[in-house]
Amino acid sequence: MGLVFYDTETTGTDTYFDQILQFAAIKTDSDFNEIDRINIRCRILPHVVPAPGAMRVTGVGASQLIDAALPSHYAMVRMIRAKLIEWSPAIFVGYNSLTFDERLIRQALYKTLHNPYLTNTKGNSRSDVMRIAQACSLFEPGALKIPAGDGGRRVFKLERVAPANGFKHKNAHDAMGDVEATIHVCRLIAEKAPDVWSAFMRFSQKAAVADYIADETVFCVSDYFYGNPHSCLATLIGQNGDNKNEWYIYDLSIDPESLQPLSAAQLAVRLGRSPKPLRRLRSNGVPMLFPAEQAPDVCKGRECGLDELMRRAQMLKTDEALCERLISAFESTRAEYPPSPHVERQIYDGFFASDDEKLMEAFHEAEWPDRPAIVEALQDPRLTAIGRQLIYVERPDVLDDAIRQECRIAMSRRLLGIGEDIDWMTLPEALSELETMREGASETELVQFLRDHDLHLRRLLREARKHAA
Repeated sequence: MGLVFYDTETTGTDTYFDQILQFAAIKTDSDFNEIDRINIRCRILPHVVPAPGAMRVTGVGASQLIDAALPSHYAMVRMIRAKLIEWSPAIFVGYNSLTFDERLIRQALYKTLHNPYLTNTKGNSRSDVMRIAQACSLFEPGALKIPAGDGGRRVFKLERVAPANGFKHKNAHDAMGDVEATIHVCRLIAEKAPDVWSAFMRFSQKAAVADYIADETVFCVSDYFYGNPHSCLATLIGQNGDNKNEWYIYDLSIDPESLQPLSAAQLAVRLGRSPKPLRRLRSNGVPMLFPAEQAPDVCKGRECGLDELMRRAQMLKTDEALCERLISAFESTRAEYPPSPHVERQIYDGFFASDDEKLMEAFHEAEWPDRPAIVEALQDPRLTAIGRQLIYVERPDVLDDAIRQECRIAMSRRLLGIGEDIDWMTLPEALSELETMREGASETELVQFLRDHDLHLRRLLREARKHAA
């Protein structure tokens, strides 16, 4: 199976409300030999406000955001999707991609009336090189040089890790430059830490994760939280009935016999205290899993000895009642969040019906004048809202006058930050941030760069105020 290394540059860091401005990817074989590549940019959506800090980092000028020579966001997504489908099935690999780029790609597909689950369905799977680098620091500490930041804490940012390991990073924060840097890091890992690389390629498949944690009585699971490593020796005690990709694992450094006498209320309190006996493991989240014998020195439970850990694991496997009580108490502590009024945050509120999937396909095949009727026929209100906005951005002339006016007002209010639960960058917020940045700027080039963005945002502000009422 081929590897697809990819990266994005965006208008900001909010994976729900920001957008991709540049997408780059390189497909390789298993030995990292390049097969094909794509590098594409697009214009900014009219209802998205670029974060000034992000624009300064990536060097995207105001004129580039609205360059008519660039494709629209919709046209870009269509080209990206076609290329990724052409390359499938593959393992999609990014750097810190599971918590950022992957979510942005899903949003881009969702907001253009496509099924968002492209990289982990139909034989595709995914992995994250930052997690592989973190695993190397634990299980093969000599394989990569990990630079230290303030206070001596290890820094896993690509722009620090790649140069520390010999990559000439001339185009940091350019999507294609970051893709090439990611491939460079992967080559080193595959060469110097082949067991770590093989484990992550194996566990990019969620079925392999499920089989492993079911077959291994005791295994090591690791992760990083706020830059610090956390490892424990664990055993599987159950599966989430509502989410087949979520499993419950028990930290064997805590003797389960100490939990047996506790009532349901006492268990719920204990499970919320550190060290926490129970945690969730997502089989589709590329977990760091290794044999118990390879557990690093920092791993909790090593001091107990493997025989004692096996005894505790066996005790849990024979005491189904305790496992059920643990899971029930654990689930009782799960926070519940009210549904969001914003369609961007509703992406995971259920899968699309098959009839709507067919209409979504028909939408992309139809001529623009025929598309509004298809959008109005969609049963899922999320898709109707997305479809109307998409048409308003691309071809407002084909919309009904009332819907067009409704979209114009909604877009203007969004830009101005009028309404409740404002989670996105607004024009007033961006202008305030720009003013602060301009006060501290001294270089002529930077001053002009920020001034251009200021002028662009003020033009948007004037237009939005006209139509917000």
